[in-house]
Amino acid sequence: MADALRAIAASGSNPYGHSRDMIQAAITALMDACAAAGTIRTDITPTDMGAALEGIALTSPGPEHRDRAERLLDLTLDGLKARASSASIAG
Repeated sequence: MADALRAIAASGSNPYGHSRDMIQAAITALMDACAAAGTIRTDITPTDMGAALEGIALTSPGPEHRDRAERLLDLTLDGLKARASSASIAG
């Protein structure tokens, strides 16, 4: 395991890049299917959703923050739901 980690570090590449790509592809596939079904807003991109999820993870790093993470995820998913008009809400 140590040799594998050293090889990754020596390569200078991002060891998490592939995982990030896989997660983004999954988010994209889910959002595309939901948008086609009319259940989510179409003005939110998969990149936006990924950034929101990353923000939740960064602000709720440990088990002691689980309740906050769940509230933030609920808030994010509620905001993603399709409305009568999917136009941005402006005051």
